[in-house]
Amino acid sequence: MSKIKMVFAFFVLAGLVGAGFWLTQTNEHEGGTEFAYSEAFYSFNVTDDRELVGIAHNVFVGKVIAQTGTTTDPYLQTQFSVEVLENIKGNLTGTVTVNQKGGYENIEGKQYLIITKDDKLLEPDETYLFVTRVSDFGGHLLVPVYGDLLIKDQTDRQAKMERFKRAFAQEIPSRYDKTIQNEASQEQS
Repeated sequence: MSKIKMVFAFFVLAGLVGAGFWLTQTNEHEGGTEFAYSEAFYSFNVTDDRELVGIAHNVFVGKVIAQTGTTTDPYLQTQFSVEVLENIKGNLTGTVTVNQKGGYENIEGKQYLIITKDDKLLEPDETYLFVTRVSDFGGHLLVPVYGDLLIKDQTDRQAKMERFKRAFAQEIPSRYDKTIQNEASQEQS
């Protein structure tokens, strides 16, 4: 594994370990499913669209086609096929796999929906503005809570598109990506 991938994997795992402690609530959900929420802590300001776009590899509008699976490698994620409708950052086309942190898991005979607090699982047939990073484990990992903005109608879509186009024009590049680029340059010297 290259040094860049090892550094990336370290930061992802460290962020996830540092980000998620599970708080279990006994709120009933459809079919007796209980919720377990994790807290997310970010290394950048997720409320600043310019930084959010800066950490992303892709920002796009897409329609969720279907849930396609779940994985626990390296942590619980639910996978969705998403039809790319329009790009703001990046040049995705066709249908892509979007991974969302969390999902359904059976623990000691009970079914839990484990998800980042204030986030919701993506819904098939809904359209979202996605903010994602390419995952070393396949697909496009969305930023929890802030990387899947539901689009309610055409007016909402236009407003979100304009908002994120402005953010992209004034993007604040990720310090994390600069660190990896500097290390890659040092490896090549």
